[in-house]
Parts: sequence; C-alpha cells; structure tokens
Amino acid sequence: MRPGSYRVLVLLILIVPLFADAQQNQRLRDRDPDLAAAKAVTGELQQARFHYGPFYFLSRIRVSDVGFSSSIYVPSSDTGDTLSFAVEAPQRLYFVPHKKTIFTAEVTPAYNFFTGSGESGQLDYSARGDAHLMFNHLYVNGYVLLSDQLRAHVSDVNRLATVETGEVGLAGELKYSSRTSMLFKASRSSIEYPEDRYQPDAVPMNLLDRTDTRTRLAFHHKTFPLTSLFVAGEISDHDFDRASYKDSRRTWYSGGGTYDTGRSQIRVEAGPLKLDFASPDEEDYSGIGANVGASRSNGRWLYSARADRDVGFSILLDNNFYVSTAVSGKIDYDATRRLMLHAGSAWQRDDYVRLYLGQDREDTISFTWVGFTYNMRRLQAGLDAGWYERESTIGIDNDSGIRWVIRLSYTL
Repeated sequence: MRPGSYRVLVLLILIVPLFADAQQNQRLRDRDPDLAAAKAVTGELQQARFHYGPFYFLSRIRVSDVGFSSSIYVPSSDTGDTLSFAVEAPQRLYFVPHKKTIFTAEVTPAYNFFTGSGESGQLDYSARGDAHLMFNHLYVNGYVLLSDQLRAHVSDVNRLATVETGEVGLAGELKYSSRTSMLFKASRSSIEYPEDRYQPDAVPMNLLDRTDTRTRLAFHHKTFPLTSLFVAGEISDHDFDRASYKDSRRTWYSGGGTYDTGRSQIRVEAGPLKLDFASPDEEDYSGIGANVGASRSNGRWLYSARADRDVGFSILLDNNFYVSTAVSGKIDYDATRRLMLHAGSAWQRDDYVRLYLGQDREDTISFTWVGFTYNMRRLQAGLDAGWYERESTIGIDNDSGIRWVIRLSYTL
C-alpha cells in the first residue's frame, strides 16, 4: 500500500468517531432519520421465508446466462456457438440479536454448464459475511467476501474467465443532520485468475493478478426538497503480481447530484480522472470519468438508462489500459399482473491509447434485445433474444449474431 493510502485510511478512521461524537451531542430534528442502507437491510428481512427467534433464512435457486448480473450486459464470444449458463443457489442467513445489530452470512454455490466447447462445466462459489450496525444517524457495515466465479470479460479479451477474489472492507453512512450526510468506504481486495480453473486459451489472464486498495468519501447535502448535491473523492492503488509495470494509482474527484420525485430518479456524477503508473516509462491517463443513471415509472411503464466512462486494465500488446464509454437503456411494461415485457439496448466503445501492431485500436460492442419475465408465487422465468455485434479496428474478435438469455429463479 502506498503512503498516501495509509494517510487516507487513517483520516477515515479518525473522522468517523469525531462525526459520530458530534451527532450524539447535537439534538437533531430529523425528518427522515432512517438511513438508505439501513432501510435496504431491513427490507431484505421482510423477504425471508423462514423465521425462528432472532434467525431469518432466505433461500433461492436461479438459472441465468453467465455474467447476466453485470450492470451493462453483452455476451462474450465464448457464447457464440455454445450454450453456457449457470445454476446458482443463494442461501442467506440473518442473525438479529438486537434491532440495531444485524449479522448476515451468504453462500452461493453455482455450477456453470458448457456445451459445444472443450469444457463440460465448472463448480463456482461465492461467500460473504456482514456485520450491520444501525444507529439513529450512523450506519456501519463491515464485511468479508470470498469468491471463485466464472465471469464474462467483454472488454479487451472478450472471453469467459474464472476470477478468484478475496476482499475485506468497511462501509457506511453518517447522517450529520436532516440535510447533510457522509458516505464512506475502505476496502482491500486480491484478484487472481487461477490457471487450474477455466480460462481462455492463449490469453495470459494472470497478468491481471493484483491487490487493490480503495478508499472513497462522499459528502451529500439535500439542497432542495427533491434534489441533493454531493462531492466525492476516490483513491485506488493497484499492485500487480506478475506485471509490476502496471502498478498504478487511480484518483477520481467528482461532483454531482440526485433528483428524486418518487416516480423519477436521476443521478449524475462526473469529474477529473487520473491513472498514474509507478514506472516513468508507462503512459499515464488524464481525462473525465462519469456515471449517469435515470429512471421513470409511468403507470405500467418503467424506463431506465445509464451511461459510464472509466478506465480498465488491458493485457494485450503495448497497452496497459483502455478507456471505456458505455451506454444502455431499457423499457419494462407490466402487461398483466404476472407478465412483464422487456426491451433494451447496450452499446460500448473501448479506446486504446497506444497503437496495436501499428494500428489504432477501437472496439465497439452492442447488444439489442427483447424478452419477457413471468412471475408466479415463488417462481420467476424469463427469456431474452437479441442481436449481438462486435467490431474491432484491428480485426480481433469481430462477431455478430443472435444471442439468447435464459433466466429462471425459484424461492424456497
């Protein structure tokens, strides 16, 4: 960890108790004392199927295309002529010894099926433990996360790859007054691509093995009844195991706002983004990072859209990173009490700073789909079909065709 990261972590550790002590000594007339994250946790308890004393249990079984849970989903080239899907069984246990203290443990075993490829399948898992402390004006979440999962890496390599992750972190929110709050998060994670698991052929995914240390602070102020403004800062240190020339620090200082009327929500965040490499021989990046999200409900219709701009690490020749710009939109329509229709489109462009074998590299990916979801008491089933297209100026992984996404979920 770099010295700057230690300073940020020490500042974070010191500032939280100071603010917490201040809010204890101040009489607050808070119109909405419940914190957003605390509301989400208590809402999950209401979905639990089994309840015995302080214990709550929620069990699900679901089937989906690999990587479908990504915020912006497009298929990888591995799924072009094969069938690949995952069967997952999330099991979540809650222990509530006190109304302001909740412990959760979740284990999700999964099996990924392949047909038409050299592999037949693979067993995956993820596990997470959380301690939620909820007070009148302070919410703290300490967590530990372990996972070994197959994921779609659409950018750069356009393949399915197995990622082994371990992470420990502390996150939370301090509501200093009825209009002012601070959100904080600090985490340290290790990311590995184990060679004894499913990995794409002839692609050195283990060059991305690394340790990430991240901190983020954001201060929110409810300036108007429906609008909040905020400023935020992020620092991430990346230390690579096999490619030390990629060791770098990502900094993002941003500002933005949220607008919420109940039926319409808008969130905008943007600011200067830098990726500075430790080696003076490597090319740094300086630009604008941003994420924008919006949604609106109108009767049976729900509209949502999202746009993101960020940097990601590359393993291909002469490029340490790429700049990704992604846009997606979706429309949901409640046709009946049980049937929901969907339509959406996702578009992404990845720009590379350095030439690849003497050529400018730019990858463009798009996926446009229509589908449906049918809900019964405990069963949810859905099917999406769409047109997938990928084009690269260097002629790698150009592809197009129809893709199918199957989704099935059952709650015990």
